[in-house]
Amino acid sequence: MLDSIIKLIIGDLEEKRVYKQFMKRVDTLPKDYRYAFRKIQHYMFSVGPPGGDMTIFTDLTMFTSLVDLFEESAAEGRPILNIIGNDVGKFSDEFMLASVINTESLREKINKDIMEKFNKKGQ
Repeated sequence: MLDSIIKLIIGDLEEKRVYKQFMKRVDTLPKDYRYAFRKIQHYMFSVGPPGGDMTIFTDLTMFTSLVDLFEESAAEGRPILNIIGNDVGKFSDEFMLASVINTESLREKINKDIMEKFNKKGQ
C-alpha cells in the first residue's frame, strides 16, 4: 500500500532512474549536438507524433535512436547540420513518423507471431 502511495505522489522511481541515465548520455554529446537534441525533443513533445499516438513517448526508444544517431555522427566528426539539415522541423517530423511506422510494424509482427503460434496449437 505504501508503495502505491509513493508511486502516486512521486511517480515510478525506476522510470525516473532510466530517464536520468538517458539524459546523462545526452549530456555527453558535443555542445552543438546536445543543443540540437534538446530543441528537437522539445519540438517533438510540443507538436506530438503523427496521428496523435502519444504512446511512442512512453518509452525512450525513439529518443534513444536519436541519441544513437547523434553519438555515431559526432564520433565520425560530422557537423550537426549535415545530420538534421536546414529544416529541423521536417527532420523531426520524419523521425517521429519513422518511429511510428517502426512501432506499427513491430505491433503487426508480434500479432502475427502470436496468432500463428496459437492457431497452430489450437488445431
